[in-house]
Amino acid sequence: MALRYSRQRELIARNLKNRSDHPSADMVYASVREQMPHISLGTVYRNLKDMTACGEAISFMVDGKEHFDGRNTPHIHLCCSRCGSIVERLVVPEELQLLAGDSFKVENVILQGICESCRQKKVEDREKVENAG
Repeated sequence: MALRYSRQRELIARNLKNRSDHPSADMVYASVREQMPHISLGTVYRNLKDMTACGEAISFMVDGKEHFDGRNTPHIHLCCSRCGSIVERLVVPEELQLLAGDSFKVENVILQGICESCRQKKVEDREKVENAG
């Protein structure tokens, strides 16, 4: 499915490709409004959905919230279940493809866990409690 050119779509696509924060549609909307004040939230949502449908972008859910990524090559998203941070790893290990088998092509992987910063904070909090007692 080829998308028809529009200035709005071009602005949204450029914004998404230049980001590394995996924004929600609301975040993209707030950002593109700085350059195109009259764009509507509906236009942003529709274009993001069209872009994901045709493979120009990807979307994924973390804690019930949809995030978008302008990088549509296969990669991994590491999502912290405590602070909500999302970090990319640009290479999908061959072992994942082997695990999936020949009938399934791995394109993007979402892994949830606890980031180093949150793990360190938990250790520090535990030490404070132990030292207070």
